[in-house]
Amino acid sequence: MPYAQIGERYDVTEGAVYWKLRDAKAVKPRPDHSKYLPWKVKTEHAHARPAVLLRYLSRREHAEAGLSDPLPEAKDRMVTKWLAEVEAAGVVVCYDRDAPPNPASPKTGGFYYSHRTEADGDNVIRCAPEDRDDTSKVKKSPESRESRSV
Repeated sequence: MPYAQIGERYDVTEGAVYWKLRDAKAVKPRPDHSKYLPWKVKTEHAHARPAVLLRYLSRREHAEAGLSDPLPEAKDRMVTKWLAEVEAAGVVVCYDRDAPPNPASPKTGGFYYSHRTEADGDNVIRCAPEDRDDTSKVKKSPESRESRSV
């Protein structure tokens, strides 16, 4: 039964239904993609190619760890191809809410590629040091997350 119908029956909001079911562990937990998407991404940037592929990469890792269903084969191939392209180009994915349209995100901007530095190691993303403590730009402290290597 949809949350809206349950809410109508008990005169509560859909959100209240979700929270009650979540607290009772009766819903699947939402995936946490913050390892690869640590930034607070603007809505208009959420479907940029790098954002989508980083979520797929996160889903692939969750599946490999047995935490979710496997990534569909076509999406898995897309991630593999994209990672090879990123590695061959020697770049990492970066995000700036105010970045204009660019090759990484030609329609909306936000995401962009930056030349890989030694400090990037095997990471596929780079969270700018000046952003790490700015809670208006990142979701949580990068130090509390494991490495973002592929």
